[in-house]
Amino acid sequence: MINRRDSGGHQSPPTDPSIADMTFSPLSPGASVLQNTHLEPSHTGAHPISPSKPMNPNIRQPDPAAASTVPAQGQIDLSNPRANKIAIPRLAPPSTHRGRRRSAKACEPCRQRKIKCDGETPCGPCAYNNSECIYGDAKRVRDKKELASMTKKVHRYEHLLRSLEGDSDEPTARRIRKALRVSDDNMNPTLHSRNSTTPPQHGKSPGEDATNSDSSVGSLQDLDKVDEDLNRDENARAAGFYGKNSEVVWMQRLEDNVERESISSTLSPITPVPLGTPRATRKLTRDIPIAMMNYHLDDLQIPHLDESDAFAVPPRVVADEYFQRFFTHIHPSFPAIRRQTFTAQYRQFVEMSSKPPRKWLGILNMVFAIGCRHCRLANPAKSSQHNDLIFLTRVRKLVFDENVLFEHTDLQQIQLEFLVSLYLLYLGQINRASKFSSMALRSALSLGINLRHTDYRLHDGSKEARSRLWWSIYILEHLLTSMHGRASGVGESLCSVPPPLPVEEESFDDPEIQDLLQNSKFRESQLRPTLFESHMERKKKTTWIKTHEPCPALFFFHLVDLTLIAQAVLNKIYSIEGLREGTSQTEYRLQKYGSRMDRWRSKIHPSYQFNPPDAGPWQIIPNLDDESIPYARERVCLAMNYYSARITLSRPCLTQTHSIPSGSPSPGTTPAEPSRHAKFRTELATTCLQAACSLISVLPKEPDESWLVHMTPWWSVLHFLMQATTALLLGLSYCSFASPPQNPSIARLSSTQKDVPLDLKPTLPLLAADLNIAIAEVRKALSWIHAMASLDPAARRAFLLCDSVIRKIAPGLILDLEDWPSAETLVGGPGNEEDRMGGLDELVDFEG
Repeated sequence: MINRRDSGGHQSPPTDPSIADMTFSPLSPGASVLQNTHLEPSHTGAHPISPSKPMNPNIRQPDPAAASTVPAQGQIDLSNPRANKIAIPRLAPPSTHRGRRRSAKACEPCRQRKIKCDGETPCGPCAYNNSECIYGDAKRVRDKKELASMTKKVHRYEHLLRSLEGDSDEPTARRIRKALRVSDDNMNPTLHSRNSTTPPQHGKSPGEDATNSDSSVGSLQDLDKVDEDLNRDENARAAGFYGKNSEVVWMQRLEDNVERESISSTLSPITPVPLGTPRATRKLTRDIPIAMMNYHLDDLQIPHLDESDAFAVPPRVVADEYFQRFFTHIHPSFPAIRRQTFTAQYRQFVEMSSKPPRKWLGILNMVFAIGCRHCRLANPAKSSQHNDLIFLTRVRKLVFDENVLFEHTDLQQIQLEFLVSLYLLYLGQINRASKFSSMALRSALSLGINLRHTDYRLHDGSKEARSRLWWSIYILEHLLTSMHGRASGVGESLCSVPPPLPVEEESFDDPEIQDLLQNSKFRESQLRPTLFESHMERKKKTTWIKTHEPCPALFFFHLVDLTLIAQAVLNKIYSIEGLREGTSQTEYRLQKYGSRMDRWRSKIHPSYQFNPPDAGPWQIIPNLDDESIPYARERVCLAMNYYSARITLSRPCLTQTHSIPSGSPSPGTTPAEPSRHAKFRTELATTCLQAACSLISVLPKEPDESWLVHMTPWWSVLHFLMQATTALLLGLSYCSFASPPQNPSIARLSSTQKDVPLDLKPTLPLLAADLNIAIAEVRKALSWIHAMASLDPAARRAFLLCDSVIRKIAPGLILDLEDWPSAETLVGGPGNEEDRMGGLDELVDFEG
């Protein structure tokens, strides 16, 4: 052992060569951890190492006790390598080193002052400063609450923007729609990723949000496409294009669905279709042209009679009858002519035998033509005594010569074009009527009749007459648009002319009416259309209109107010604009216009109301069809127009997605809760069927052609009936083919049976409670259309279409059609397949 001193005089610790020569080798199999490189004899008493400087406590040092157990050179067992290993224990952390303690959360005063908080209650800094110590929520809880609050604000702001859209001008409304559309596009992927833990499935149940926008507005699909060549032949050109809001397209889709279901039910799911099967059967695609489903009479030519004297007039008695019928039955709905002025001119003409201008004579002849047509419908037995085509021929010679298209327009020309369009509508010539209506519309725009007149030199009566001429064109254009479904030229953004005054021309000199005529702001506040009412105005009760006496002008005012809403539905929902803006905007507008229609119904004058007080919109007053009650005709006309508008509004939601699948849910599972959107669409689909039933219930129980001619708008009553009937047939067809009844022994359901068979109820999600009512209303509508066929060949075509569909879906409904009207009892018989949809020239008595 050697003792050494350092330069400072200190004695160094003794050094043990056995320890000094030790080296640490890596751990490897069969090698010792501690080895002696010199293999010298070991010493029994090893001294501890005492370095001259303090050793770092973090460096692991060998344990003396463990080192003392190292065997001597002579005691090493080379055959057992494990016995030569020495375990080195872990070093405990030094007691002098403590980790930094951090509190879970800090109080609000410390958080604001950005100082350390010890997490006590109260904490040290707050106790030292004698301040209130308050602990807030954790960051995760605080973020969750802020997100919920922001979500509520976003929903509230979106609802506010949607309510402001209807009260804003077009540029502002467009910006609002754009902002909402961008918001929906950004939110939908996020909501989908949060709310769904599984990928979307292709087959979705009705309770899921799988009733997506595409399926819920199925009738709006492909409204920007034409799926057939409409220039291929004369019949296709005569029919023209029909849009998605037309009942002709509804019937086409209904017939296509029925044919497809009939074909698919006859094919075995495991048997391949033979190669010789027609393509329509193999692919089940629609090949039914629109001309086959068109019940209008555009394919019939209007003969040009040889009338030599264009200035001739009928006898005075006959002329007075035609004149009176026009102003009694047609003029209240279309006051395009000033009655008081034109009546004085007519009397002067027939009494003094003066020679008026050609255009005035043309207007008079069109009045005679429409009045004569009404006489033929009211008295079919004496129809041979009246020939309305004579007057149309005179108008052609008087006014519509080869130079009329190159002449400038005046007011009489506009009135003439309007009356010709109305007369063609009476004849069932929808395509030709649309052409003349468009001419009248463009002519009116050229003279600015659609704008508010401020020229003080123009008499107030003349201004009001032009206003009523414009609104007459507006109503006729809307009616034709609802029939053929094409793009319309009218809309709420096209005109600024105020609504018509609800008083007759004889009352224009009254002081109160003079104030309305001369004070535009007062008139706008009292006669603001329902479509343009603000949120605050909709909450107010209408009193000024209801205090006036009922008159034809008041009826016309209510009709214009409703037409504005119905036309907005066509322009915003059944249009390319609505298709581009997305389905979320479509759903909002469906709700918006539905509330506007309810508001209109609440504003009707008590003399014109067709619902009982404090009753729902689908309940009709019991004596509505009684001709003896005052203003019965006005009630019937307003009711039919209202329910027609409700059917058009809610028809996009009446699709097969609302049918319940035939399979039952698996045991132990409950049906999924329908989403808010699915509930809304189902409610609208039910509304469509309820409106259809209510429209048909306006008619008396038994068909009466005379009542129909005198009490309804004959020019549009077939259109209204076909709308309601087609909607009900669509609902029944979905029920019929949803799940065929499995029990063939069930008694067949007649039209008078009160209970629905139990096997049918699971397949009727929309009609389960009112199936018998729907079937009874369909039977009633077919009875009326069957009766109308004796007067109108268009009704005969319409009945054949409906009769064909009901007989195909009757087996699925277990329906007995034995006591239903049939095609065999129609005028001219049922006809074959070619005659059914072809020309019916022999039934159109153009020759009188």
